[in-house]
Amino acid sequence: MKVKMNLKKKIFLFVLIFVLITVAIGFSAIFIVDSKVIHTAHEKLTGDLAMGRTLLNEKHPGAWSIREGKLLKGDTAMNGNFTIVDTIGELTGDTVTLFQGDTRVSTNVKKPSGERAVGTKASQPVIDATLAGGKVYIGKANVVGTWNQTAYEPIKNAGGEIIGMFYVGVPNTRYDQITNDITSKIIIISFIGLIIVAVLSLFLIKSITGPLNRVIAGITEGADQVSSAASQVASASQQLAEGTSEQASSLEETSSSLEEMSSMTKQNADHANQAKAMMTEAHHIVEKVNHHMMDMAGAVAEITRSSEETGKIIKTIDEIAFQTNLLALNAAVEAARAGEAGAGFAVVADEVRNLAMRASEAAKNTSLLIENTIKAVRKGNELTNATQEAFKENASISLKIGQLVDEIATASEEQAQGIGQVNMAVTKMDTMTQSAASNAEESAAASEELNAQAEQVKVYIQDLVKMVGGGSNGSTSSRSALDGGNRSEGISTAAHKAQPLLEKPEKKGNGKAGRGRVVKAARRPEEVIPLAEGGFKDF
Repeated sequence: MKVKMNLKKKIFLFVLIFVLITVAIGFSAIFIVDSKVIHTAHEKLTGDLAMGRTLLNEKHPGAWSIREGKLLKGDTAMNGNFTIVDTIGELTGDTVTLFQGDTRVSTNVKKPSGERAVGTKASQPVIDATLAGGKVYIGKANVVGTWNQTAYEPIKNAGGEIIGMFYVGVPNTRYDQITNDITSKIIIISFIGLIIVAVLSLFLIKSITGPLNRVIAGITEGADQVSSAASQVASASQQLAEGTSEQASSLEETSSSLEEMSSMTKQNADHANQAKAMMTEAHHIVEKVNHHMMDMAGAVAEITRSSEETGKIIKTIDEIAFQTNLLALNAAVEAARAGEAGAGFAVVADEVRNLAMRASEAAKNTSLLIENTIKAVRKGNELTNATQEAFKENASISLKIGQLVDEIATASEEQAQGIGQVNMAVTKMDTMTQSAASNAEESAAASEELNAQAEQVKVYIQDLVKMVGGGSNGSTSSRSALDGGNRSEGISTAAHKAQPLLEKPEKKGNGKAGRGRVVKAARRPEEVIPLAEGGFKDF
């Protein structure tokens, strides 16, 4: 399928292609310039390395070595020898450094404080490539916090062992400045070219399409106004119909929800009454339990008193056993004095003493048990008192809960009555909303008919726009239809305004929206926008 393009689209496409080509060429030029500048810098640094190496051999002949912790060239120590690096730097314009291992021992590179960067380390990528790999490193590297285009080569002793590095470099800012200057010039030239092309294109478009657009604007103004008005009326009517329908549906749902809420509220009131009765019964039970707890507290107090009396008796028994033990001891002494005649009495005295000791031990054990019992009884008495207090509080809380439940039941009954009244009001609102929805749908149907007639007029105008935009097919028929219809009818503007566009819709049944049939009036476009005879004569 062949796509037809008018003049504006063709010119715009040409400008767009030109812009894309210009941008592509600009980016390519910037990339090429940057690559060439960096490549040139690397070639220069390679040459500077060779020149510096030659100068070192001339000034300090001999092999490289490390003796007594210092880097030597021949017999000359390079540590702190800045003359050679300054000379190479002046001849090449580079920063120059001699490394012993990965540490700078002679350099013209300076720290931000202005001191020479002696004792600082090389960056790790350089160490990996040159010291560890034994290769010449050429590329971008960080030199004491500043990016440089650099060249590093390993320094080897007479045995071929890598003992340091020789470095030359140039701060990257020089090359960045060159690249930025060239990039700025390319961007400025491209921008000027784009402005020239855009101005010429705009001038060409205006000179060709300006007169045609003014004619089309005059023709389409009336059609746009009618179409806009019809669309707004149709949209407003449709929105009103949809809104009232949704509102009616929402009111029905609200009414149903209110009925359910009323039922639930009544049920809640019944449950509240039941809860009130149960709370009253629970209050009576708590009071009974409280009385029982009081009786139990009295019994526990009596047990405590009896246990204390028993303890006193046990103490008396213990004292008697002690006295008996003393008497048995005295009897044993007297039996010993009597000799053979008192031997039998001594046995009896010994048994009496044993019985007294056993009685004393039993009395002590019983006393200990009674003391523990008294402690347990006292603790039980404390727990009983605490439980009694808790039941008293529970009785008070139960009474308050019963009062609250009573209030809830009363409020639920009042709420159920209020919901019933609201439900009646919602039912009335639902009836009124359904009536409004019916009227809104009838208005929407009439607006749609008006919009359809306005769209028919826009079809004729679009034929004319296509003719101006590059196609002429169909424009003649549209013009003749408009002119012919206008001449045959001869309707004036005043007469047109006096005639209704739509007849009233017929209603069936109860007249609700969507159940009536709209009778459309037979109107042609020229009746909506009457045109004077010969209105398209210029075309």
